[in-house]
Amino acid sequence: MIEGHYFLLESSDANSRYVEMNRTTDYLLNNLKENHTLLNEISKKMFGYFEKRSLFKAAAYLSDKLLNDVDCACELDESLEKKLQKYGALKIGATAPDIQLNATRKLSDLNQNVLLVFGSSQCPHCTKELPDLEQLYRNQMSNKVTVVYVSLDTDKTEFESQYKTKPWETFCDFKGWDTQAAKDYYVNATPTYILLDKNLKILLHPKSVAHASAWAKGRF
Repeated sequence: MIEGHYFLLESSDANSRYVEMNRTTDYLLNNLKENHTLLNEISKKMFGYFEKRSLFKAAAYLSDKLLNDVDCACELDESLEKKLQKYGALKIGATAPDIQLNATRKLSDLNQNVLLVFGSSQCPHCTKELPDLEQLYRNQMSNKVTVVYVSLDTDKTEFESQYKTKPWETFCDFKGWDTQAAKDYYVNATPTYILLDKNLKILLHPKSVAHASAWAKGRF
């Protein structure tokens, strides 16, 4: 019922769409604030719906209310809180954190559109998507978008076996999930993809290599 209500609001006038959505969000949070369990459950579903429907302004409003509005203060589920923090820090249009790729070069030094990938040789889905990523890099995007692969591997032998021959730039400090880049980007799953412009402005959070490729083809 809640999703259906927001869906109806999507078809309203563009000037009032988010006003009405945010008013609905206020109403829901106000009525759920005494029931932290239900508030967390409904908020997760609402946030997921907003992201799925690309309702970024509504997602940003919900995130800000839950994290910063004292009237909505409650004990947030850890996974939801991290997701909201990530959204606030890494929302579309925000400037992404820089990454020290080696002793002399940072991500910002590339001065190029970048598909940033967080993965690991131990991640089956990461391994499955490698051929698609290589094809994308070689045939479609190498001149328009470069790939920077941040590996969360901890074993040097496994890392080199998986990535040494790959054509893109790969970074790994063998700290696994404790690598600073993973913390800065709130990475909690692999693979994670983020499409950045040359100024590190966040353009898209692709769901897959195919998603990144299709989006880039239409814009670069």
